[in-house]
This record gives sequence, C-alpha cells and structure tokens, in this order.
Amino acid sequence: MTGPTWGSARSAEQLEQRVSVEADGTVVIRSGKVEYGQGIRTGFAAIVAEELDVSMDQMRVVLGETDQVPWDMGTFGSMSTAVDGQQVRAAASYARTVLLERAAARWGVAVAQIDTKNGCVVGPGGRSISYQELTAGAPLTGVVPQGPPNSRSRATMVDSPRRLEARGIVTGSIQYPADVRLPGMLRGYALHGASPGARLVGLDDRDAREMPGVVAVVRDQDFVGVVARRDEQALAAARALDARWDSEPPKAAGLTDVLLRRDADVEFAFARASLKLVATYHVPHIAHGSIGPSAAVADVRDGGTDLYVATQRPFAMRDAVAKLLGQSVERVRIHPQAMSGLYGRGNSGDAAIDAARLSAAVRRPVLVQWTREDEFRLSPHRPELDAELQAAVDSSGAIVGWRSEIRTNPHTYGDGPGSDTMVAMTSGRNAVPPYRLGRADVLLHVAPGRVRTGAFRSLAAAPNVFASESFIDELARASHQDPMAFRLRHVEDARLRAVLEIVRERSEWDSRARIDGRGLGVACAVYHGTYVAEVAEVVVAAGGGVRLTRVWCAVDAGRLVLPDGARNQIEGSVQQSASWTLLEELGVRAGEVTTTTWREYPIATCLDAPQSIDVVFCGDASTPSSGIGEPGSVPIAAAIANAVCDACGARVRRLPLTAAAVDRARKEPA
Repeated sequence: MTGPTWGSARSAEQLEQRVSVEADGTVVIRSGKVEYGQGIRTGFAAIVAEELDVSMDQMRVVLGETDQVPWDMGTFGSMSTAVDGQQVRAAASYARTVLLERAAARWGVAVAQIDTKNGCVVGPGGRSISYQELTAGAPLTGVVPQGPPNSRSRATMVDSPRRLEARGIVTGSIQYPADVRLPGMLRGYALHGASPGARLVGLDDRDAREMPGVVAVVRDQDFVGVVARRDEQALAAARALDARWDSEPPKAAGLTDVLLRRDADVEFAFARASLKLVATYHVPHIAHGSIGPSAAVADVRDGGTDLYVATQRPFAMRDAVAKLLGQSVERVRIHPQAMSGLYGRGNSGDAAIDAARLSAAVRRPVLVQWTREDEFRLSPHRPELDAELQAAVDSSGAIVGWRSEIRTNPHTYGDGPGSDTMVAMTSGRNAVPPYRLGRADVLLHVAPGRVRTGAFRSLAAAPNVFASESFIDELARASHQDPMAFRLRHVEDARLRAVLEIVRERSEWDSRARIDGRGLGVACAVYHGTYVAEVAEVVVAAGGGVRLTRVWCAVDAGRLVLPDGARNQIEGSVQQSASWTLLEELGVRAGEVTTTTWREYPIATCLDAPQSIDVVFCGDASTPSSGIGEPGSVPIAAAIANAVCDACGARVRRLPLTAAAVDRARKEPA
C-alpha cells in the first residue's frame, strides 16, 4: 500500500476507515498517527465528541494499528492536529450527516427538523433514537466529502478534559514495548559496529554458544545477535562474542548545497551600509536522551509478523520489516505501544529490526532492549551546526543586507540528505529569518558526518533560530537599538508582531529594572504555521553559571482543540530546549561517540525548572489549527543566550551555555 507524497492534497477516504459506532454506543475513531505524550488521543476524541455531540467517555481512539487505521506517513512536524485532526473532524462531521439522514428517513421528516444530542438523534414530539440503533446492521459508510467540514462549532473547546491515557500513566498499567509478554517469548541482544555502516569482518562465537540460557547465535551478513531465555543471559553472551568490525571510516557521501534565498544586488547593499557585522555560531551534537532505551517485541511466524513497538512511523516500519522478511505488507502488523520521550528517535526502528531478525531465526517471539550505552553510542543524534552570519545596517538602523552560510548534517534517515526540497524542509527549516532583511543570500551545506544523525524535535529549526535570533540581537545592540523594538521594526507579518507585542507587555520588557547579573532576552519564530515569541529571564552567577528563572511565551496556533494540552506542550518544550541550551553536549572523539552514561550527559531535572512559564494563546478561533508540539522549543535557546548577554555582557555563540563558556565569553571582547 502506498501513501500520498509530501504536500499532496487529502485523498478521498471512506467513512468506515475513520469513524464507527459499536453496539454499546462506543464511538471508535481511527488514525494512523501515534500518541507519544502530545495528547492527540484525547484531542481527536474531543474533536469527534464535539462534532457528534457525545460524551468523551463514549470515545475509543485507535492509533497506528496498521491493520485497522488509514495509511499515514508518520507522526512528526507538529502536524497531527493540523492535518489528521482536520481529517478526523471531516469524517465525524460527515458521520453526523449520515446519522441525521438515516433518522430523518426512518421518521419521514426533513433533516432540518431534527438534531443530535448526547449520542442520539432527537426529533419532533420528543422522539429519540441512539446512534447504535441507527447503525445496527448498517455500519457508517460513504466517501467523506473533500473540503472544509460542515463543522458544528468553531469556538475554542472546553479546557482541561481528562487525558484518556491518564489512568494508565498514573497507575502504571500503561504498556511500553519492554512490558509486552507473549507465550514462549525469548530475549535478544544484537551487536552493532561503533559507526554507521560498519562491516562485520570476523566472528568467533564459540564461547557465547556454550553460555547458560543461550538458544541461538544469529549471523546474517553484517548482523550478529544472541537469543537467550533471560535478558542478562543474552547480554552476557553478546559480550562474549569476539566480533571484528571494519575500522575504516565510512565513505563520505557527497555534499548537498541548497540555495534557500538569493536576491540580486546583495553586494551593493553591503557596500552602502553604515554598519556591518559578522558572527559565527556552533551547535554541537546532542542526544535524544529518551528516558526509556529502545525496545521492541517481534513475533515472526509463517503466517505473519506482529511487532510491539514505540514508533512514530508505523506504516514505514511495517514496510521495512516486510521487505526484510520477504513477507507481504498485509502480513506484517504493527502494534504501537507507549513511548518514553522519543521526539524524532521514534523514526528509526533499530530495536524492532533487531527483534524481527532474531525472531525470524528462532521462530519464537523475541524481546530486544537496548542498553543506555547503546542509546548514546549507536542511536541517531541531532546534527551539529556551524553558521556564519553577516548583516548590513544602514544609517537609519534598518537591515539592508543579510548573508548566511550554514553547514550541518542530514536531519532525515537514509543514505544521504535527500532531494533539495527535502533538505530545505528539514536541514533548512527556519534558516531564513521572518524579518524584512533587505537583500539576502542564504546558502545551506548538508553532508553526513561520522556520527549518525537524524530527525530531532523541530529538526533544524532550533539550531538555525539560535544562530539567527542571537545575531538579530547582536545587530540591535551594535546599532544601539532595543532588541525588542528592533525586531518589531523589521516584522511585516501581523501575527508575528502580535506575539512579540504580547510578550513585550507580559514580561514588562520596557519597565523591568535591569539588575546586575539578571537579564531578559527575546526570540521568536514561525514554525509550521504557528507563531511564537518568548522572553527568557536569567540570573548569571559570579562564576558564569546560568539559572533560567522565568519565561513568557505568546503563541498563535490558530484554533485550539485542547488549550490545557497545548499549554503543556509549550511548557514541556521550553524546559526540554532549556536543557539542550544550558547542559547538553554529546562527547565525540575521532568520529565516535564517547558518552555512555547519564553521568557524562547531564539533563535538566525538576530542580532546573524556571520559577514560572507564562503561556498566552492569542490565535483566532476561525483560523485552522496549526502545530503545537514543537514550536515552543524553537526560540528558547536564543532567548536564553540573549538574556545572558543582557545580564552580564557575555555573548556566547556556542552551545551549551555552561558556566565556563559564559565566564570565558565575559572576559573576551564581544
């Protein structure tokens, strides 16, 4: 089965693929998206509850089960509510139309004379018929009409409904891949080379085969793994394998150059400027740092394959496993389980592929769980970034010229960066600032490095915005202008201007007393149609240590489906991005990752949380919903860096903003 390409129009869908009513009145919603903390299970239920006029308690949401839901390309890019949410709404709206038409035909009245209420169609004289009666023996069917749905309401929905998965999370009954238990299940562990594409050139498995509990040692070309009765037996046997890997570095893939913007007369703009500025910025590799290491259960049989996994791309995983095993895609079923903080890591099914290979060899279910060391050393990480920015400002203080040259690694998975269009959408995301730049030239270079890289929360947006929004701040200060006023001066988009004005007011930007060691910084971005501006307040200690104390966020994401869930997403993304900004850097030496434990890779805890995160949503309820899962993480690094400069004069152009880095920058000329 194939799916639509990027940017394609929504294809016609059958109503029964999306919505059905069970005999007990339960309304079932189906989507190819998956839940990994962003709240779409509850969000989709709330959309259908609104459209069909039923209680949230009547909802059951099926996500990502490949044999039950419509094809979907994956859950990423803050597109679940913005894209699939609209399709779910359209299906629910059409379902209501079908139910009304059935009731009208049964009663012999016009559709205009009847309505829906509490899971029933109600008509003249107090007549009522439930949805389950209207669908008994005749399930909802039909082609969902194209175009905007005939929605019942365009108002913002009621805040704070109970998350459908909340009880399972609180009680611990929610199931992660490592919790799955199947009859006869074994444990597996696979060895991998230290670098992407490493070749297995020799293997002595004699000791491993003789170890207690070992069922099989499996080798298939460059793959080698162990299956045993217990986890510790599989791990011990794998460590007893004498595997020799090709130590040659992988052949470098070609460099991909993508021109994101090139205006005429850029040189002329710089030549006539009264102020020119040049700065370079660096963002290092960081790890996904998922709290739960990768795990998967595979059950490969002659009749088909079932995989219990944490994945953002169920159908892509299904297709990959089917190809690996030589089975038809219809015989491979993906069962998404709860996730433990993936944010891009779930695009790569490493543990699932390991488990499928091992299960295929022993023809029994196999659970594979990576170690923490595996996650640090072998999983894909966020690409590093080096950006050189130049700008020209005229005598009035306006930007008249802009150049940026950015070097980074692929933000997708596979053998290379991909097409120019894909590179621009991923590695080039937010590389062109949302301001009036005069004449601009923005060039992107993307090349695979020796460290494995892939999709990370917001893709390249957060690194690119750290560089550009830090540089905008430097331009404001160099031209003796207030950084907030400087941004507003160069903004043409009314929605971006609105979020900047809101954080300006709520942070008391113009009136807050500036105290030595305490500073404010601002940054903004437009990400997947969502407008976000953030002001960070920091305190910088005498030794350079940075403490994030307060954050103000203004967000325009159009119509909100679940305001409380949206607020959670912004608060969580601010805190995660603050951890990237202040603490995180992956150790790399000679192209190999050296980080192996949390001790070497600190992440923020609740003790590092700011005192307050003020979030204001200002979108128009008549504007379609846009993404909310990633935008909050995009500007905060620059806002913090700008606040540090405001607090102590230290301009740090390299992340993370450690005490040593701030102290060093404070002692050096800007």
